[in-house]
Amino acid sequence: MDWRAHIARYGQAIIPGEPWARRALLAILLLGAVLRFWDLPHLPYTHDELSALTRLHPTLKETITDGVIANDTHPPGVQVFEWAWTRLFSYEEADVKLPFILMSLAAIALLYRFALAWTGPGAALMLATLLATLQYSVFYGQLARPYAAGLFTTALLADQLTRWLAFQRPRMLVGAAIAMVLSAYTHHFSLLLAAIMTITALLLARPSGRRAWLLACGAAAMAYLPNIPIFLTQLGQGGLQGWLRPPSPGWLADYAAYIAHWSPFLGGALLIAMVASVALAGRKGAIPRGATWMLAAWGSLPLLVGYAYSVWRAPVLQYSMLLFSFPYIALLLLQGLRHLRPASAILACAILAAMATHSLAHVRRHHLVTYHSKYEAILREGISETKALGRDRVLVLVDAPWHMIDFYKRHWGVPEGELNEVNIMGMPQARVDSILAAHGGDAVLLGRSNGADDENPALVQQRFARLAMRRDMAEGQVLIFSRSPVAFERFDRDTLAAADAQDISGPWQIAAHLPRDSSGWSLQGGEFGLLVEIALDTVVDRQDDLIEIIMEVEGFDTTADAGVVAELRSADSTVFYRTGELRPAIRGEGRTSLVVCVSPSYVPGAKGLLLRAYPHNRDKGPLIVRSFRVMRRAANPLRDAVLGPMTWPGRFPPE
Repeated sequence: MDWRAHIARYGQAIIPGEPWARRALLAILLLGAVLRFWDLPHLPYTHDELSALTRLHPTLKETITDGVIANDTHPPGVQVFEWAWTRLFSYEEADVKLPFILMSLAAIALLYRFALAWTGPGAALMLATLLATLQYSVFYGQLARPYAAGLFTTALLADQLTRWLAFQRPRMLVGAAIAMVLSAYTHHFSLLLAAIMTITALLLARPSGRRAWLLACGAAAMAYLPNIPIFLTQLGQGGLQGWLRPPSPGWLADYAAYIAHWSPFLGGALLIAMVASVALAGRKGAIPRGATWMLAAWGSLPLLVGYAYSVWRAPVLQYSMLLFSFPYIALLLLQGLRHLRPASAILACAILAAMATHSLAHVRRHHLVTYHSKYEAILREGISETKALGRDRVLVLVDAPWHMIDFYKRHWGVPEGELNEVNIMGMPQARVDSILAAHGGDAVLLGRSNGADDENPALVQQRFARLAMRRDMAEGQVLIFSRSPVAFERFDRDTLAAADAQDISGPWQIAAHLPRDSSGWSLQGGEFGLLVEIALDTVVDRQDDLIEIIMEVEGFDTTADAGVVAELRSADSTVFYRTGELRPAIRGEGRTSLVVCVSPSYVPGAKGLLLRAYPHNRDKGPLIVRSFRVMRRAANPLRDAVLGPMTWPGRFPPE
C-alpha cells in the first residue's frame, strides 16, 4: 500500500475509524469538554484577554487602527472576531470564551482525523488524549485569544490538505484555502506553520494536482493582501524585549517540563510512551519516510525560527505560539503506537488521561491558579473594605494597569467615585509616601500585578504597620494594611538585621567616628558610615523571596540629595544596583522612610549573592538615620504559576 492509499483507507467519514476508536474519541472529547467548561461562568479573564477587550472600540475601523495597528502585535483576525462577537452577545466571560473553547475541542477532532490518516488509531487517540488533558492545551483552550483559534485553523488546514492529497476533491481544496487565510489572520506563528504546510503539500501533491494547489495558495495569498501593511508595521516593531527575555540555554528543558506539568510521574509516563513508540515502529514498521519528514518539519521549524529570531533579533518565543506546531512533534514521537491493539490503546489512553487530569488539578493546581483574577480581587476587596469601614477610612492603591481595573468597574457597573482610589503604577516612591502620609484613615488596600514596584508593600507598612489580609494569586497580590489593631494579624516577613539608637542586631559595619545620639546617626558632613552585608543564600527560603531594606530618616532639608542603596555582588562583581531616593521636594520636610528591595530572582543564575546595603548622603548635608532594617518578606509562590513550576500554594492563597 503506497502512502496515498494509506491516508485514504478510512474514506471520507466525518469521524473515521473503527467503532471502538470512534467511541474512545468521543469519551476523550467529553473529558476535554469537562476540563474546559468547568465552572465557566466563574472563569475570569486573564491579563492577555483583558488587553484585547480594552482595545475594542465602537467602530470596526477604530478597533483595527487603534486596537491592532497601534497597540498590538497580532494579526487582526481575532480582534475583529471579538469586536463582532461582543456586539452580538455580551462581555460576560462565558459568552466571550465559548467560541474559543469550542474551537479548542474541534481542533482535537480534526487532529485525530489527521493523525488517524497518517498513522493509526493508537497514535491518533494518544494525541487526542494529550490535547484534551494537558494544561498546555486546556489553559490556552480557555482563553479568548488567538491560541485556540490558531490551533483550530492549522488543524483544519492539516486535515483538509490530507484529504485533498488522498481524494483530490475540489471542496477539500477550498477548505484548505479557507484554513490558510484563517491561519494567516489569526497569529503570525499560525501563518508560519500554514506556510510550511502548504510547501510540504506542494511537494507531496501529484504533478497533475500541483497547479490546482498553487491556485488555492494564490487565492489565499490574495485574501491576505489587505493585512500586508499591518504585518510589515508589526514586523518593524521587532519583538517583546520590553518584558520578555531571550530564551536561555535551558528553555527547551523548561518547555518540556511545562508540557509534563513538572510532574515526574506524568513525565515518566510520556517518556515510556515515546520509548514504546520507537520500539513498536522499529519492530512492526514506521510511517512512510515522507510523512516522517513532514511531521518533523511542521513540529520543529516554527520552534527553530522562533528561537533564532528571539536570540538574534528580538525576543518573541513563548510556549503559547508553539501550541500550533506541538501536535505534530508529539505525533512524530508517538507514531509507533499505531500498532497498539484496541484494548492496549484504550488502556494506555485511560492511564495517560488519569495521570494528566490528576496532575492538572493537584500538581499544576489549574483551578486554583486560573480561576482567580488579581484585577477582580483588587476591585472586589476595595469595594468590600469601603462598605465595611467607609470611603474616607480606606485608601485603595492600585499598582496595576489602570485600564484593567477600569474595565471591571464598567463591567460591574461600579459608580465613579465610589472608592477612594489612586493608581500608583510607575509613581515615584516619594510621591506614594506623600499620599500615604496624607491619608487620615485606618486602612490601606494595596493591589499589585506583576511589574508592580516591590518597594510599595514595605512603604505602606511603614505607616500602616499591621497586615490585616494578604491574598497571593497568579501574577498578582492583594494586601490590606491597618493602622489600628486587627482581629487576626498576618505575619509574612521577619527581620534579618536592624540598627537604631537603642539596639543593633546583625552583621553591621558602623564607622566609629559617626555621631550617634538618642535620635540616631548623623551623616552630616559625610557620604557613608553604615553598612550591612548578608549572604542571601543563608537567609532566603525561595529564590523569589523579597529582601526589603528600610531606612527611616529625618533632619533633612529641601535640597537634600540622599538615598538608601542596595547592591548584589557575585564573585567580586556588582550584578545588581538599586536605590531608594529621598526627594524631599516631593515628600516634604520631616521624618520619612526610604525603601529599596532586592531578590535573588532579579539576577537568575547568579551564585553566592552578597547583599550590601548602606545610606548614601551625596551632598553631605544634614541627615539623621533613625533606623535601618533589613527584612525578608515571603515570596508569592503563585506569582509565576501559570507557566512556571509551583511547589506549594503558600500561606496566603486565594479563597
